Amino acid sequence: MEKGKCFECHFGPDFTFDEFRNIGLFNGEDLNDAGRFIHTNDSTDIGKFKVPGLRNVALTAPYMHNGMFTTLEEVVEYYDDPSKFVSNSMNIDTLLIEPLNLTTQEKSDLVQFLNSLTDRQFNK
Repeated sequence: MEKGKCFECHFGPDFTFDEFRNIGLFNGEDLNDAGRFIHTNDSTDIGKFKVPGLRNVALTAPYMHNGMFTTLEEVVEYYDDPSKFVSNSMNIDTLLIEPLNLTTQEKSDLVQFLNSLTDRQFNK
């Protein structure tokens, strides 16, 4: 295996690559936290925030950098089609431009998967 390639094909222990991404929660109006741009002054960083880990995600509500969602179900609904929640999103990651069009079962399965990443003993 080529040096450094392992990290590119596997998530770390917290299920993240520790990247900065714009998930569509910046429109310059009611959602105006510019994120990483405040520190870099790079226009490509407008609306980007560090991607959090997923380990114990069921214990970390509220969700998103601004706390706008209180359940994992709401988060999954958001990612299924961010444009239903935020109009005129600026600089959104290209991975989120098209709706995922998840079925009700797929959404439920995704929430159950996220719950499976949670250690209920962690909070005790």
